[in-house]
Amino acid sequence: MIREFWVENFLSIKEKQTISFESRAKANEHYFAVDMGWSNRVNKLGIFYGANAAGKSNMLMAIQTVFQLLTHAQTARTALVPSRPPFALDRGKPTSMFVSFYANQIRYDYKVVYDAHCIVSERLDWYPNKSKKLFYERKFTSEDLQADIKFGGSLGLTQKTEDVFLQNTLNNHTVLSVFEKNALGPDAKPIADLYRWISEHVVTSIQLGEIPLADQIRQVIVDNRQKNFYLMMLGQADFNITDFYLQTLSPGEEKVVFVCKAGEKHFELTEDEQSVGTLKYISFLPLLYQLVMGEKIVIVDEIDENLHDELLAYVMQVYILNSKHSQLLFTSQETALLMDELLNEHRYLAFFVEKDKASASSEYTRGDEFGLHKNLSLYNSYCNGRMGALPELGSPIVYEDWLENYEAK
Repeated sequence: MIREFWVENFLSIKEKQTISFESRAKANEHYFAVDMGWSNRVNKLGIFYGANAAGKSNMLMAIQTVFQLLTHAQTARTALVPSRPPFALDRGKPTSMFVSFYANQIRYDYKVVYDAHCIVSERLDWYPNKSKKLFYERKFTSEDLQADIKFGGSLGLTQKTEDVFLQNTLNNHTVLSVFEKNALGPDAKPIADLYRWISEHVVTSIQLGEIPLADQIRQVIVDNRQKNFYLMMLGQADFNITDFYLQTLSPGEEKVVFVCKAGEKHFELTEDEQSVGTLKYISFLPLLYQLVMGEKIVIVDEIDENLHDELLAYVMQVYILNSKHSQLLFTSQETALLMDELLNEHRYLAFFVEKDKASASSEYTRGDEFGLHKNLSLYNSYCNGRMGALPELGSPIVYEDWLENYEAK
């Protein structure tokens, strides 16, 4: 669970932008937050609104990047640090990120500074007994020398294990990611636990529909519990689908066939005959199943594409009411969600993104930070421009002289 995240100099983000998921839900609103112990609660949901090109997706990409840096090691010392470009007007400056998150009920605080060629510095702290301890810190020394790495005494690492990290940490990847390519002893358990938690619980794919439908269904039909979840969600969504199976057309080619019901009659439709909206909804079900049944941080871009607003609101309700240890972050253009009680009554779940005209940098504001009266509609306030994050459109008239001599302003 992510408690807080900030980023500076990344894509459209110039100045430091901080996103907090610390819950402000009331004690009886336990559905909206996960209790991390010691009165610390983290929101289950984070929704990002804004105009096209405002920078909604960029914040999710930044969160995705920091976890990928922690778990993906480089094999070639000349490879570039895996990241998106820095802010266009600050290409020569490094990117900085910080994430505070909970893994296995332990809080971790991680800060990294890097450029295209190296990790300039990084520091990871943890709270194994609710008190802050150093996990490790690292500083760049020079292009041809080992990084300066210091491990915290609370880890209990042997000198042999520390030497493995010193010898295998290249300048272009993080210290923790070394675990990906090395076998370590039992003394490295705190490192192994953290690395595996991130690898298994953070779903950083931000596009739906990447897995072919046949491959998705192949995994589902061998898991009776997951298949029943699919059938229940398809039934509740009013798609008239009562079953599905794989049909082999030729060696190596399969199609999904859906069994549908109309009144008392049954008929079959292939995946090619289903609507785009139905297929998009099905493509989200694997993530929804993981969110509800497991412990996941799931990041999705444009979750509402091709989904009816009522169906999207229903999916959000299913997630909120049934998940216990998961967190879902996504971007949306569906303003109808703001009319739903889910967001209107819990404004701290929404973030509004606007691009500053003077700097062209994205700015992010949580929904409960605008000072709106509780009786004011979040939807109306947003549509009326009180929260920014709306496109400023010009005249719809095309003048003849523009076509001859137009200058962008």
